[in-house]
Amino acid sequence: MTTASEARDPEVLELFIEETTEALARVERLLLYAEKGDAPPDLMTRLFRDLHTMKGTAGFLALEKMASLAHAAEDLLSVLRETPARARPEHFAALLETADVLRKLMDAVKSSGDEGPQPIDELKLRLRAGASEAPAAPAAPQDPLPQLAHPIAIAAPAVAPAANGAPEAARAEAGDASVRVNVAVLDSLMNLMGELVLARNQVSTLLKAPADDEGSRVEAFGRLSGITSELQQTVMKARMQPVGRVFEKLPRLLRDLCQATGKRAECTLEGATTEIDKALVDAIRDPLLHVVRNAVDHGIESPEARIAAGKPETGAVAVRASHQGGMVCIEISDDGRGMDPARLRAHAVKRGLLTAAAAELLGDREAVELVFRPGFSTAETVTDISGRGVGMDVVRTQVERAGGQVELDSVAGQGTTVRLKMPLTLAIVPALLVESSGRRFAIPQAALVELVHLDAGQGSASIVEARGAPLLRLRGELLPLVRLSSALAIGAEPASPGGNVVVVSAGARRYGIWVDKIHDAEEIVVKPLTRELQKLRCYAGAAVLGDGAVALILDVAGVAALAGLDASARPQLASVRAIAEGLGPQPYLIFTVGAGTQCAVPLAMVARLEQVPAGRIERIGRSEVVQYRGAVLPLLRPEQLLPLGELPPAEEQQLVVFDFGRAVGFAVRAIVDVVDLTVSAETGRGAAPLTLGQAVVLGRTTLLLDAYSMVRKHVPDFARDSERPEAAGVLLVDDSNAMRAAVGGFLRARGLEVLEAHAGGPALQAVRDSRPGELQAVVTDLEMAGLDGFGLIEALRRERPDLPVIAWTQHESAAVHQRACAAGARACVHKLQREGLVAALAALGVGPLDEQARAA
Repeated sequence: MTTASEARDPEVLELFIEETTEALARVERLLLYAEKGDAPPDLMTRLFRDLHTMKGTAGFLALEKMASLAHAAEDLLSVLRETPARARPEHFAALLETADVLRKLMDAVKSSGDEGPQPIDELKLRLRAGASEAPAAPAAPQDPLPQLAHPIAIAAPAVAPAANGAPEAARAEAGDASVRVNVAVLDSLMNLMGELVLARNQVSTLLKAPADDEGSRVEAFGRLSGITSELQQTVMKARMQPVGRVFEKLPRLLRDLCQATGKRAECTLEGATTEIDKALVDAIRDPLLHVVRNAVDHGIESPEARIAAGKPETGAVAVRASHQGGMVCIEISDDGRGMDPARLRAHAVKRGLLTAAAAELLGDREAVELVFRPGFSTAETVTDISGRGVGMDVVRTQVERAGGQVELDSVAGQGTTVRLKMPLTLAIVPALLVESSGRRFAIPQAALVELVHLDAGQGSASIVEARGAPLLRLRGELLPLVRLSSALAIGAEPASPGGNVVVVSAGARRYGIWVDKIHDAEEIVVKPLTRELQKLRCYAGAAVLGDGAVALILDVAGVAALAGLDASARPQLASVRAIAEGLGPQPYLIFTVGAGTQCAVPLAMVARLEQVPAGRIERIGRSEVVQYRGAVLPLLRPEQLLPLGELPPAEEQQLVVFDFGRAVGFAVRAIVDVVDLTVSAETGRGAAPLTLGQAVVLGRTTLLLDAYSMVRKHVPDFARDSERPEAAGVLLVDDSNAMRAAVGGFLRARGLEVLEAHAGGPALQAVRDSRPGELQAVVTDLEMAGLDGFGLIEALRRERPDLPVIAWTQHESAAVHQRACAAGARACVHKLQREGLVAALAALGVGPLDEQARAA
């Protein structure tokens, strides 16, 4: 018989231990602040949520002692949350003891896989006695959260006070509260403080001197400025820590992974003395471990496979750290099998992340980016290391949350390189100040690509509208534009077509932020935001400027998400099938070919617009090509394929470049515009070969070209695998990584495809972005920050009444179940009833499910 400890997934258990370690540290800090009288106003809610999550995941993993003890603590917190005036020091002492015992139980699980003999009965009795002293509280009461009508920029209230108390407690949660500082650095600080006092006295004397002593005042200010800069650099140096603190764990990790997988690999470490801010050392630890784990499990081949491929039987994993352009770059490289774009496309379709039609339109670079999708994994079987689809999406999320970027390069058969680019510090950063609707904002220079100024004439020619959203033509590339005033709802749209555009990089995506004015660049001191604004991803902090005004610091990835852009990757290419089925208006690129015939292709299928000298076009046999970005670009002329008359000769050739797994260019006469079109079955009735029909656009009859069929038919060696049937799935929503991994793995083992979301907001967006048939049901937790499960269920009832929702909760109260069903849930299942969840899904007709699942 299989024991509970043997049935636990080691990867899920590892996630649970990581989450629980962080949660217990938070609980302990919050309780200590409470004992000192410095508790934040939402203390009970934060404690309750951590214990509630811990209880649910422990129960799912059959860790009965931890689940039982956390449940008793949750009962006490539920009562104290309802009647906080009844809280007494002995309650906090019991809760602190609970945190200690939970940590001991977790350490036992970590070392032996079992909770061990640690007694908990007496402590549970004390917790329950404390809960019984106050009136029973309704199950799962919800603390009122401040409701923001819109993420509008607010001036002075945006900066959280730096006094003792809750804000300090929140900051302490980011990592350890102490660093080791070299005595020489402290001596330097003391010397600089002495110099600063002297400079202050000099300025004070000059302020009392006659007003015409301007030269002395300038000299004093220059000295004060120099000392301040040196003091800043020294203080920052005191916070710097070598990345070797993280690197030192990698050799042991690699050894354990090799023993677990039967592979052989050696690890080389370079640049361990490279320094980075202490807070960022903590931020990169988990992402780095994830990448190294993937390098061994997914990258390095078995010794036999390496020998067969002509490689040494021992693989190589290299980790290097260096300073590059004001950032710290940590590069993890392996010489393993690399990533096969075709295999990645197939797995994306298999897991229901993409339709077959959309997958085959992805270029190789885009296919590699699929590994950052939540739930994506290429593992054929689930192991104790990987296969659950939990990994690279977490890496990107954690790195970008800390202000960094993730880059990935891979060559099939040769290896993979992942780069984590992190800022040196998050305390003082260089930034560009911009203005929109009279309010100033700061954009970190690490995210800046370039600045573009457009006068009225240039704006009219370079900015086009597509589906109500502006696009900027910049050197042949179409960039999405975000009007900052509109995105933040702080003012009207600009009346003039001209303006200033700040081109920024958010993940793998570039886009432009349209602002009114661009001010100077300066170093800003990052201040924490108030609790209300911390919930808004579009802001990364606040800064007090030299004139005393407050500027909100923009998170460019958050602004992109607020504007409806996917900042993690290029937008998915439009599916030819989706266009042919007429799924609403689509932006089309309008151009002329041959003797002037007007044609159109879906804008989402266009990779770039280029212009090349006609003399660079070469002919190879019957085909035309042009050297393009270090490769040979095949060219097609639509007027010759249809035919549509001859294209008059010109010195410069306009190209529309597509990327259907490989780049292909259409030679066209002129680019006309971008307009919205709705292509229906009626539009395509009687369509000629290689077209999707005709439409009247801008007063002219326009051919809708089937660009993909043209390329497939006329570009040699372009044939791809036939379409696979689309997969349907279940969206699993839970704010615990460990719980999502555990439940997701359980459901996948029962034959279901599972997508994941960590909160209600992303889940709602995932449903909105899904195509018909991609999702069959939603399974959601109820206790989550932001948009909770109740709010998600109500929103889905309004927007997708056809999509069944199951509430998945640790609450046993009938009132909670009734509330969930009243909100629109089709069923409410306790988190310990795993088979009950499968039965509820089967009762709703959700599939595919294996025979055992349907029998349950």
